[in-house]
Amino acid sequence: MSRFAVNDKNNFKDGGINHNMAIVIDGIIGAGKSTVGHFLSEKLDVPLYQELKDDGKDSRAQRMLDLFYANPERWSAIIQVMFLNDRFKDLKRIEKEGDSAILDRSIYGDEIFAKTIHDRGEMTEDEFEIYRDLLHNMLQHINPPEVLIYIDVTVDTAMQRIRERARSTEGDTIPRDYMEDLRRNYEAWYEAFDLCPKVRIDFNDCALDHDGKINPEVTQKILDAIEPFIGSKE
Repeated sequence: MSRFAVNDKNNFKDGGINHNMAIVIDGIIGAGKSTVGHFLSEKLDVPLYQELKDDGKDSRAQRMLDLFYANPERWSAIIQVMFLNDRFKDLKRIEKEGDSAILDRSIYGDEIFAKTIHDRGEMTEDEFEIYRDLLHNMLQHINPPEVLIYIDVTVDTAMQRIRERARSTEGDTIPRDYMEDLRRNYEAWYEAFDLCPKVRIDFNDCALDHDGKINPEVTQKILDAIEPFIGSKE
């Protein structure tokens, strides 16, 4: 078994030989996935599926995240299953409709969080096995994506952006060592990822202007990087 279940094509429908039309954007918390997602959605006229379906601070997802950051051991398993189920529903809809879509995080990177939490002792062995069994069952019903965009930032950059966006209590409750562990696992996952073409985008401070918008040279770099894999959608 591979380190991450998603990095084994045999775990996917028909052995992973077919691909859906999903453009996946992934990276650690605070990397800038939503910023890139909104840009590409507008530029390519493709719908964006966001991790948090509702930006409201009282949404179910945000309430669960607040509970998790306050008490990871108590809430880690249920919040992982919640996000996994939401991401599976997104992929089922995309594949049913057969249209292009942009995913702000997805089922393909979901296990990074579960593994990080488990390795930190905040999810039991039984909970992690149940999660992985569920993930395996879901992967058998979906295809790999069209292309992966990995938003690469330092932990310092991510922590600063988390504080600036002031999304509920996360800026005060996400531990730095958790972010460091998460980034380490993200790097291992990205290096092993071979389901589809992948591109790494440096999205540290120089990528954004003073208004938080992506600098033109970076937007062009993103478009140039993914164009060979998605063709012209403008």
